[in-house]
Amino acid sequence: MDWEVILKGLGLLTFGALFVWFGIDGWRHRREERISLIEAAILKAGKENEPLPFNRWDRMTAYVQPVLLLIFGPLMILGGVAVLSLLGE
Repeated sequence: MDWEVILKGLGLLTFGALFVWFGIDGWRHRREERISLIEAAILKAGKENEPLPFNRWDRMTAYVQPVLLLIFGPLMILGGVAVLSLLGE
């Protein structure tokens, strides 16, 4: 029973750290035009050279995603620490 709680706490810590890392990386590179692997594969299969230009939605999500990651990452870390600290009682 205790190992399940430990696993959940460590999972929260790990995913929280990943969210913070991806949030910082996304914030640093938010102005760069990047395409996903799926879009690159579609372009390659369709023999096209250039991806579609970014629209308003793409530019907005380039700002919103890192902010959400930087909000929920520390919350997950805090939740993982809380779960592991309650284990000792």
